[in-house]
Amino acid sequence: MEQFDFDTLTDRRGTSALKWDAMTEAEQRDGIVPLSVADMEFKSAPCIQRALIDAARHGLYGYTGTDDAYVNALRGWMKRRHGLDFAKEELSIVGGVVPGLALSVRAFTQPGEGVIVQPPVYPPFMSVVELNGRKLMKNPLVREADGSYHIDFAQLERLAADPEAKLMLFCSPHNPVGRVWTEDELKTVWEICASNGVMLVTDEIHADLTHGKRHIPMKRINSSAFILNAPSKTFNVPGLQLSNAIIGDPEKKKLFDGELWKIEGGSMPYFGRAAAIAAYNEGEEWLTSALRYIEENYRLVQEFFIPRFGNSAVSPMEGTYLAWVDFRNLGLNGKELESFTRNECRLLFAEGYIFGSEGEGFERMNLALPRQELIKALNRLDEGLRRHGIYAE
Repeated sequence: MEQFDFDTLTDRRGTSALKWDAMTEAEQRDGIVPLSVADMEFKSAPCIQRALIDAARHGLYGYTGTDDAYVNALRGWMKRRHGLDFAKEELSIVGGVVPGLALSVRAFTQPGEGVIVQPPVYPPFMSVVELNGRKLMKNPLVREADGSYHIDFAQLERLAADPEAKLMLFCSPHNPVGRVWTEDELKTVWEICASNGVMLVTDEIHADLTHGKRHIPMKRINSSAFILNAPSKTFNVPGLQLSNAIIGDPEKKKLFDGELWKIEGGSMPYFGRAAAIAAYNEGEEWLTSALRYIEENYRLVQEFFIPRFGNSAVSPMEGTYLAWVDFRNLGLNGKELESFTRNECRLLFAEGYIFGSEGEGFERMNLALPRQELIKALNRLDEGLRRHGIYAE
């Protein structure tokens, strides 16, 4: 059995890594590991590294197509992990799930028409709607007393029945609240959209990152569904810009592909292909080990926050590697909380308010990092809380 190192922190300074470049020089000298942008601080699986080295040694990096080796690797992964098969003809390659969401907005709606989203939600769900001149229609998730979230189906039904509503962008598993939706929930979402003529597009980029729950692809609920997924979160390869659009309805696929080719998209990235084939064929053992490590980090986060902020402080992380933490009992607004965590605690989170007004007072913490770095971050937060008398034993 291959051993994997998740404890070593790799220096990413000078690589133009987004979350590291967002820090000041002083913060970098201070040794802050940002818990903000959702890529891992783990090196990708050795099988991926070997595949990329072999691909680089080839020396010729020309235009690359979607071949059977890639399709069969993806199909094998989807069958083993999610009990789902699909035909090659249903697959389109996209340079990222977010571009796939934006293309969906353009393919399935006209300017001024409505798109349903469920905040608090990953910010591009909202920006791809508004930047493309469509109307944002919010179906806010409902927070329970234990910190978990559910869908307000009655309000969703009212929104879907509005003649302006043409499209729903659905996040499954949900970023940032960590829900892995049940089969009944998925069926209800599908039925509400279908009965009201609302196109449903499901972002399943976190499908492989579940904890004690089983992700069900929307395409298992209905074979004509449209899902977006990628190896990027699963195997920490987002910089390779390869995502999959799997579209069961041929007419809807034609509309989507039409928008894709308007921007001359849809080509297979050479290095992305090499990495994904290795990941899908050989990466399962690495993923299992990474998930165990992340789950232990999540346990440490719970142990830190529950005695200080209460049992509901950390939403149950059924999926993703992102903890959603409620800081509202500090009595700070979003900007004040950001200032406190960054300037007083010397920490960088993904601020809750960027996920919509429903996220005000929350922080999203990336837990895919070496454990000692997480412990260091929690210690800094503890010091900041004590120093300001916000918490004291």
